[in-house]
Amino acid sequence: MAKPFRRVGAPVAGAVTLCLDEADGAVTGAVKLADGALFSSTGTLPVGQAFGIAVHVANEGGLEIVVIDPKSVWKPSWGVLEG
Repeated sequence: MAKPFRRVGAPVAGAVTLCLDEADGAVTGAVKLADGALFSSTGTLPVGQAFGIAVHVANEGGLEIVVIDPKSVWKPSWGVLEG
């Protein structure tokens, strides 16, 4: 079984943070990565592209994926979101 994702309120150092949003009926995402004390971001992308980047980077680096989802747009088909 796939590892569950964890809901957080802010980007987490040492993890890949997937930030979800929705505008005009379209779900979008941005991926934030820690680089020391600073975070870099992909900017807003279609959710499928953002999710793919997050999974790839997390797998390559052995990192956890955490999710910021203030509008509750997470879909159960994407996996289990805890928290």
